[in-house]
Amino acid sequence: MTMTTAITTTIITATAMNISRSSNFAAQDQEKQLFLLQVANSSFPTGGFQHSYGFETWFQSGAVHDAGTFRTACRDWLRYSLARSEGIAVARACDMARFEDFDSLPALDRKLGALKLSREAREASSMTGQALLSSYGDIFGRPGLEGFARQAEDGTVAAHHAVVFGAICGAHDIGAPEAVLAFLQAAVTSLAGVACRLIPLGQVETQRTITDAWPFIQAFSREVMELGIDDMNTAMLSLDVAAMQHETLRGRLCIC
Repeated sequence: MTMTTAITTTIITATAMNISRSSNFAAQDQEKQLFLLQVANSSFPTGGFQHSYGFETWFQSGAVHDAGTFRTACRDWLRYSLARSEGIAVARACDMARFEDFDSLPALDRKLGALKLSREAREASSMTGQALLSSYGDIFGRPGLEGFARQAEDGTVAAHHAVVFGAICGAHDIGAPEAVLAFLQAAVTSLAGVACRLIPLGQVETQRTITDAWPFIQAFSREVMELGIDDMNTAMLSLDVAAMQHETLRGRLCIC
């Protein structure tokens, strides 16, 4: 074998190895994206499509009665409630799971539960979270989350939806920014689906409302990356009251 042939063979081999590595990385990234799309989808068995976050009270009273009033209320919910409570919880749970700090999940779960002032809001969050954890275990297994799942089963932790979502994303090596973005988008989409049925809104109008929320979802997703557990808060008392009043509504269609 001549030196030229040897060099050429070495280059071809190195190129093939680089292509193989790139293909492997691309496949891994695609698997993460597919996982995120699946668990954030409303068809994933959690019951989240029945969760109005207290908005059903406003729909029935007429306080939110069309696309304009829903768009405004949804934006305020994102800014003053969802992002700074559940959004932060998703980010921190994701980081904990990625770095295998599973023992810190219960404290985060308790903190999120303490921010939910109405009984129905706490129960709905726990119900959908436990359903997510159970379905995740049945479909994907529970790498690293076996202990947290046992605590959820014996009632030691509530297993709130945001904490579970962040943890399962972290367990699959999905970054916190991607997990929070997917969570907020899924929450808005789910709520918009409820609004579509109960206000009601047209399908195109509903999708336009979701699209209009994108800038806020993106901005708040970036914002929560700089915040920690001590920054978790909610500042939308009117929605907390609506969630409390939801218990007394007649003909309720949602779990909260």
